[in-house]
Amino acid sequence: MFSKNRKSQSGFSLVELMVVVAIIGVLASIAVPQVNKYIAKARQSEAKTILSSIYTSEKAFFAEYSAYHGMFGAIGYSPEGKLRYNAGFSATTNAGTAQGFNNPPTALPGTAVTTGTYCGANGNMAFGCTVLNGLTGNPPPAPTNAVLALNSFTVAAHALIYGATTDEWTIDNNKDLRNRVPGIN
Repeated sequence: MFSKNRKSQSGFSLVELMVVVAIIGVLASIAVPQVNKYIAKARQSEAKTILSSIYTSEKAFFAEYSAYHGMFGAIGYSPEGKLRYNAGFSATTNAGTAQGFNNPPTALPGTAVTTGTYCGANGNMAFGCTVLNGLTGNPPPAPTNAVLALNSFTVAAHALIYGATTDEWTIDNNKDLRNRVPGIN
């Protein structure tokens, strides 16, 4: 004969499981925005790196010609990889023969380069580039207050890094790095 004597079954009740799921949901709702802020801060390091590289290239060019130049090929700046930030100058006054700089061709053979042309596509850095397109591949709007004169410059980098929030950084010839439009609150 079978004994109908069952041992007590152990386990979690449905209510206990629902309480655990609710606790996990509350913790996740607190943690996700913080994680997004850390991701945005990590992305901002790209802007700082781009601007620092352009600053160094401009200073090296200035040491040789006593003037600044707004074309990345002229100053020897050539970024690698895919950029998230758009970077460049909105207005330029370039060094010329008066400063001892003989301008090479303004574009790769057979191409016309404007500020709206993607510079660095397929590994080719065109001489005439004054603006680098970022993640979207679309021409960026003119950088805010990014100007270049013979004796001073300000270059800007901006991108969408946190949702629909724009982040913009500038650096000038005095190495004044500023976050003009904070992308992180």
